[in-house]
Parts: sequence; structure tokens; C-alpha cells
Amino acid sequence: MDEGRSREGWLAGLTLTVGGVLLTLAGPPGPAVWWGLSWSIINGLVLVTGTFFRSRQGQFFLLGVNLVLAGSWLFAGGGAGTPLFPFLLLLPLLVPLYLGQKQVVVAGLVMVLFLGLYWYIKAGLPLNSHSLALWGGWITLAGFCFFAWLKILDEAFKVSSLQAEVDHWHREYKRSLSQLAAVELMAVTDDLTGLFNYRYFEQSLERLLSPQQQLRSLAVLMIDIDHFKEINDSFGHLVGNRVLVELAAILKEHTREQDIVTRFGGEEFAIILPGTDYRGALQVAERIRRAIAEHSFNKAGAPVRLTVSTGIAIWPEDGLNKEELVARADLALYQAKTTGRNSVYPYRMLKAEAGP
Repeated sequence: MDEGRSREGWLAGLTLTVGGVLLTLAGPPGPAVWWGLSWSIINGLVLVTGTFFRSRQGQFFLLGVNLVLAGSWLFAGGGAGTPLFPFLLLLPLLVPLYLGQKQVVVAGLVMVLFLGLYWYIKAGLPLNSHSLALWGGWITLAGFCFFAWLKILDEAFKVSSLQAEVDHWHREYKRSLSQLAAVELMAVTDDLTGLFNYRYFEQSLERLLSPQQQLRSLAVLMIDIDHFKEINDSFGHLVGNRVLVELAAILKEHTREQDIVTRFGGEEFAIILPGTDYRGALQVAERIRRAIAEHSFNKAGAPVRLTVSTGIAIWPEDGLNKEELVARADLALYQAKTTGRNSVYPYRMLKAEAGP
């Protein structure tokens, strides 16, 4: 124990020992005197030296010793005729809880001193050694009880404060997680269209092709806007950006929730269709192509018509890894553009044309 704790131990030990001795001597002679003296002195020494307070086992041992000594003292008739009797029943349980606070001990002694003096004067007790012993024992032991109860309340407030701090940091932790998730989302989101970006496309495709996903098929669509440069040249880049935003909404509208729609770069978009085979990918691509061709992009006071070209690659038949799938979807897209645009071209057809 440090120096402050040692001083507090001496003060608390002194109050308990003196109070117990005075009260014991105020009682009738007999075995109760020896039990009371033993109980008071042992607890005083424990509080002074700090013994048994360093471990939970020691505190339980001290509690047992207190119960035996105090029980023997009460069984022998000690304290039965004194006004301190109710307080003594609490002391064996309070002593093991002692941890030491000098200010609380002093405050308790001062308060109980006034209460004891008031009780002594009101009772009109004669001024003799017996009444002085009762008065002194009442003041010191009740002061120790007061100290112990305040110590318990202080520990309860500390626990409450600690719980409040834990709750605060738990809220901060959840807020930090939310902010981190928002930052991570921003890192994989295209600022203009709100779609996922190229980085997210790469990460998602690699994750979906891992053995843990156990997918039976997967399709990659590479979509490019036909003659988009003419829109920028005729209406300006601001109108071109609005067209990209509107087209992104059409792509989201005609795909499933589990599909991953991304802006691959510039006027090119890429869509990952998990669990989709050749026939399903062809249907999705054709539905998107038709929806865009039929849509009127009314910008700058004039309707703007767009078409898109789409290349399709299917896993695992068109490629076994991310690089092969993207490269072959790009080849199919190039073929769609060279054969007239506004069309869907699967890599399967390119392989068939190339022959064995």
C-alpha cells in the first residue's frame, strides 16, 4: 500500500479498535469481554497493515473471522444492553469492503461525534466511566459504519461512472464504424453516377470467382455508349454528364439487386451478373439495349437519342479468371461496335466465327 492508504488504514483501524474496546469494557465482566477485545484488536490490526485486502480469498477469510468473533461476542451477551447493538450486526460485513479514504473517515467521525453528543445530552446520562465508555464506543464504531457505507456508495458511483464511460465509448465505436463504412463506400463509388467504380468492379469480380462462392455461372457485360463524343461536342460536357447519370439509372432499373452495376470509365459501364448463364445474360443485355434505345434523353431543350453496344463473357466457358473474362468481354464489345453498334455480341459467337 502507498503512504496515503497506510495513513487511512491506521485511522480506520484506530476508530474500530478504540470503539470496540470501549464498548466491550462498558459491558458486564465475562467471556464477552475477551471475545469483544479479540474482535476489535484483530480488525484494527488488519486495517492498519492492509493484510488480506490484496486478494479476494483474503477478504472472504477476513469475513469469516469477523463472523466467528462477532457471533461469539454476541452469543456471550456482549452489547445486548447497549444502544450500539444494531450497529454491531453490520460491522462484520462492512470490514472486508474497506479500501481506504481518509477524507471520508474524518467526515464520518466529525458527523457522528455531533450525533453522539446530541444523543448523550438528550439521554441525560450520568457522567461516569460506564456512560463515557458507551458514548465513546458509539461514536467511534458508528463513525466507522458511516465511513464504510460512504465507501460503498463511492464505489457504486464509480461503477456507475465507469458504465457511463463504457456506454460513451461504445457509442463512439459504433459512430467510428459508421464513418469508416461511409469512407469505404466513397472509395468505391463513382462521384458522378452514384454507381460503383472500377475498383469495386475488380474487387467484386475477384471475390465472386473465388472457390468459396461456389457459383455455377457468372456473366460480365461490357457496355459502351455509341458516339458519345458527339453528344459532348454538340451539347457540352455538362449535358454529357447528365446523360451518364440518366443512363446509370436505366442500368439499375433493368438489373437485379444482387447484380453489380459499375461505371468502368468514361462512357463505358460494366455489369457483373452472379449465377447467370449465357441465355440469361443475353436477355439482360438485350433488355438494357432496347430500354436505352427507346428512351428519350431530353437535354438542352432537344431530345437526345442514344444507343449502346454490349459485349458478353461467361464464366467459366469464356475465361477462368478475372483478367480473361474482362479481356474477352472487351473483345466482344469491340466486335459489337465494328458490326454496326446498337447490338449485343457474346464472346461465344466470336469463338464460333474463329473456328476450332
